[in-house]
Amino acid sequence: MKTLYICGAGNSETVRLAQRINRVRRRWERIVLLDDDPRKHGQTILGVTIAGPMSLLQGRDPQATEIANSVTRTTARRWSVRRKMEAYDLPFATLVDGGVDLDGAELPRDLIVFQNATIGPQVSIGEASAVFMSAVVGHESQLGRCCVVAANAVLNARVQLADGVYIGSNASLLPEVRVGAWATVAAGSMVMHNVPAGATLMGVPGKIVYRLSQAELARRAAEAESLTLRHAAESRVA
Repeated sequence: MKTLYICGAGNSETVRLAQRINRVRRRWERIVLLDDDPRKHGQTILGVTIAGPMSLLQGRDPQATEIANSVTRTTARRWSVRRKMEAYDLPFATLVDGGVDLDGAELPRDLIVFQNATIGPQVSIGEASAVFMSAVVGHESQLGRCCVVAANAVLNARVQLADGVYIGSNASLLPEVRVGAWATVAAGSMVMHNVPAGATLMGVPGKIVYRLSQAELARRAAEAESLTLRHAAESRVA
């Protein structure tokens, strides 16, 4: 029986999701939390102990271990933690609530989908992405790597998100909108037109209120280019 290590102790929803999955079909003998903040070590979340830093993954048996990235506050931070986790050469877990219909969707192994989310047919989602409670990813939409779709957000049909896009709670994107890499759509916003890379959009209708510098976008693009997601080729599930 395997052990699931959840990296990042700031999101109790991921712990609860893993416990729900484990109650239905016993996948892990143990669930353990890891966090690099020493102030959290020894604490418990929903009965799961924060055992120590992510360096405890060193030397773990890949046949008896799965890992999951619980960091979702920002996609930049989620990406950083994902890269650190990948260095330990351990398989990522798929954490998808059993009540979510995935028929006809193309999904990676490293994925988190919470309860009551809707994943439409012919949807494609990239590695390290997370879709929160009651969010809707409409049919034929495409999400890049390390995207976060927060609770109750709605991506209507054929929406395209590039790598590292964050969609805030209760935001709504009209059909066929394209959102560039590392853009952020603020909570409650309405997106009616394409959003350029690195932009932060807010309001109804949405307006751009901030842009990442070209230097920062170039840095993230170079980092993404150099990052090899080693599970991508073997982890596609239908």
